[in-house]
Amino acid sequence: MLIKVAWRNIWRSKKRSVIIIISVMIGLSTGIFLMAFYNGMIEQRVNTAIQSEISHIQLHHPEFRKDYDIKYSLLNGLPILKEIQSNSNVKAAAGRIIIKGMIASASGSAGITINGIMPELEKEVTDLSGKLKEGNYFNQQKKNELIIGEKLIKKLKLNISNKAILTFQDNEGNIASAAFRITGVYKTVNTPYDESNVFVNIQDVDSLSGIPGLINEIAVLLKSNTLLNETQNEFGLKYPSTEIKSWMEISPEIGLTVSVADQMVYIFMGIILLALAFGIVNTMMMAVLERTREIGMLLALGMNKLKVFSMILMETFFLVLAGCPGGITIAFIAIAISKKTGISFNKFKEVYASFGYSDVIYPTLTNWQFWMIMLLVIITAIVSALFPAWRALQLKPAESIRK
Repeated sequence: MLIKVAWRNIWRSKKRSVIIIISVMIGLSTGIFLMAFYNGMIEQRVNTAIQSEISHIQLHHPEFRKDYDIKYSLLNGLPILKEIQSNSNVKAAAGRIIIKGMIASASGSAGITINGIMPELEKEVTDLSGKLKEGNYFNQQKKNELIIGEKLIKKLKLNISNKAILTFQDNEGNIASAAFRITGVYKTVNTPYDESNVFVNIQDVDSLSGIPGLINEIAVLLKSNTLLNETQNEFGLKYPSTEIKSWMEISPEIGLTVSVADQMVYIFMGIILLALAFGIVNTMMMAVLERTREIGMLLALGMNKLKVFSMILMETFFLVLAGCPGGITIAFIAIAISKKTGISFNKFKEVYASFGYSDVIYPTLTNWQFWMIMLLVIITAIVSALFPAWRALQLKPAESIRK
């Protein structure tokens, strides 16, 4: 009976109730969509980092990443690479020689990371060949070919077929340098990465660097990110003298972004719901004050305070719940459409690329996040109802009836 009365009460002032319901719909749909949008940004950045830059797992000599000294190559690197390629969790793996050095042209020079790669294996790990904007991928019949980032080639004022000088320290600490002809220009969504990484055939730098037939990095791409911990632990037991790092350890800034993603999203959602709660409290307080005489009559006729409290509580709760289906529907439609088409920020493409983000975002929402939002909405409804309901209990029947 009390539920029926509470439901009827919220429609006594239809205009006010509709405004609150619409507010809930807008607030909820906006909160859900913002959460999905932020998820899409984080997911896109992580996928880019894994599939184009660092892969899921990297193996190095324990001392290598301290100073990137080329003398710290992987012991039995090539046999380990073959074993890893046969692992059931591994999608692809490639060996590399990573060298910190310089690139120079007639127009200037820059500090870079020289990636000596196995061209065919690198295709499967980072799809470098698919990121070429100009030129061709490595030709095994040619020597000293160089693939360079679009940002870097513009900085050095070079063109396809021009030569650039790569300089670095070899295994014994001596200066080594050689001329490489630019055969391709690549571009990823991460401008800083493009500006600081060049790629050469591993066979063109291993002898020059003094470590022929050796590698100092193995990049491993897994079939799924869910296999990361299991595979990393397995490699740790199998190769105890090797440093085995996940993408979160190799790139801690991305790991930090992921770890705080949920907190940031819930802060945004909390701000939206807090603003919504103030609106609900204000509306319900007006409703209570307008019905002072009515509530006084109910108390005078014997309705106990708990029932009055429950009635106001349910009225507020019904108002919020009435807006939930519409808000959820709007949010899900918006997410479904934008997940297929993407949300383009082409005008800010360079800004996004400077932070390693794509200018096209595909919103996504997990089931766990959805139910957390629903819980926050319910909490908001209950909290918003407490003050108006408490205010109703402060009314004195005799005084209220006289008003």
